[in-house]
Parts: sequence; structure tokens; C-alpha cells
Amino acid sequence: MKGCTGLLKKRIINKDMLITGAIMDSRSGAVIEMFHEIGCDVILIDKEHTAFNYETVSEHIRLARALDIPCMVRVSELNYSELNRTIDQAPDGIYVPRVRTRQEVENIIKTVKYPPLGIRGMGGSTCPAGKYIGWGSLTDQIEYFNNKFVIGIQIETAEAITDLDGILSVPGIDLAVVGNDDLSIGLGIPGQIENPKYTATVKEIIAACNRHGVLPGIPCGDPVKIRFWKEQGMRVFWAVSDIGSLWAYAKQSLEAIRAELAKP
Repeated sequence: MKGCTGLLKKRIINKDMLITGAIMDSRSGAVIEMFHEIGCDVILIDKEHTAFNYETVSEHIRLARALDIPCMVRVSELNYSELNRTIDQAPDGIYVPRVRTRQEVENIIKTVKYPPLGIRGMGGSTCPAGKYIGWGSLTDQIEYFNNKFVIGIQIETAEAITDLDGILSVPGIDLAVVGNDDLSIGLGIPGQIENPKYTATVKEIIAACNRHGVLPGIPCGDPVKIRFWKEQGMRVFWAVSDIGSLWAYAKQSLEAIRAELAKP
């Protein structure tokens, strides 16, 4: 079972559209199977807004690897321990939320890359990142991960908007996904993602991504809005989630049952 196969990196380089299924609540691997079977392009395992521990994240990554569907982990914070322990489980990439400055992004790159590009420590054969591929040499492993691992960030703070070019021009950034709620709060229009000011800001982010060869994305599950943002240049969509799908289907089913039972 290979980890970080390079497929996701190749699709990003090709600027493919990537429909993402997000895991926000489920500890069961059944959700990985569901996203795989319904045809998601990539799976997002969230640690920022969930109670997942490393064991749960590792098991989700392992099943995604076995089913040959790319997965990324949104980490909970920017520090060496969080980034290194997550990457050692051999996902295809990570997202770092709430970036604010170019210096923070440079620090991300430095932390996740092996020397000479960064400072990341080597797990060798003691963790999934080392044991699943069967390296011919240590230098092979270093080169493989430095080139094929996907690094994503989230643009969702007022500070980040003031230096989009500085942030997105850092070498090594592959993806940049808007954070709707936090960005609207940062713009002083909480929740108003239909506001012209919000739309204009997101278009600025897309333009900056295009200038620097970074694939832009946005959380969006509405098919009409996805089509709109695709036409504006978005390529990555966080479209469905485990808990959202569960609630929506259960609500829809129960309403249909009650409506049928209420008929004369």
C-alpha cells in the first residue's frame, strides 16, 4: 500500500477539477468507502474543527491508501509536532488553516520538507511514510516526498488578504482554499457570502492564485454556486461532508415519511 502516490500532485499540475468529500465527524472507515464509491476525487480529513486524534486520522489515511483514493489532512495548528506526525502517516497532502503572513507560509514549507529544502525529521522505516513504499535509499525517500507531497493553505483572514501575492508566491504551495465563514468575518460581513464585497475578494484570491500557479478552491456544496465559481476559475471544491450528508438525508427521509403518513 503506497502512501502519497503522486496522483494528487499530478492532477494539481494538470489543473484538474477536484471534488472533495470531507470527514468532520465519523470515526468509521465506512465514510472513506462511501466517498470512494460515489466518486469523490479526494478526501479531506479534518483535525481543525473535530475531536479526531492521531489514531483515527491514521486509520482513515490507511483505508484511503488501500482504496487508492487521495486524501489530505487539515491540521489543527502550525507547529513541528502537528505537521510532522500527520505527514508521517503518509497522506497525499495537508492543509494549514488561517495563514496570515508570508513568513508563516515559508515556515510551513520549511517544516514539511526534508533537508536541504527544510528541517523535517526522517522517520525511516518506523512510520507509514517510510515503510509502505520500499525505498531503494534514504535519498530516494527524501526526493520523493519533497516533490510529490501536496501542500495546501487556507486564505481566510483579513491579514492574508493584504498580502496575497506575498503569500501565494512562496515556492512549494500547491493549493489555496478560501474559508468562507472566517473570511466573511475578517471582511466585517459575517456570513454574507453573497455580498458583492465578498465575491470581489474571492475573485481577487483566484486571480492571485493564477498569477503564482496555485490551484484555487472553495467550500461549496450548491451545484449552481459550484458552476458559478468554476466559471470564475475555482478548481477545488469541498463539496460534501460526512455529517452534513447524514443529517440532510435523514431529514429528507423523515419529512417524506411524515408527509406520506399524513395523507388521507
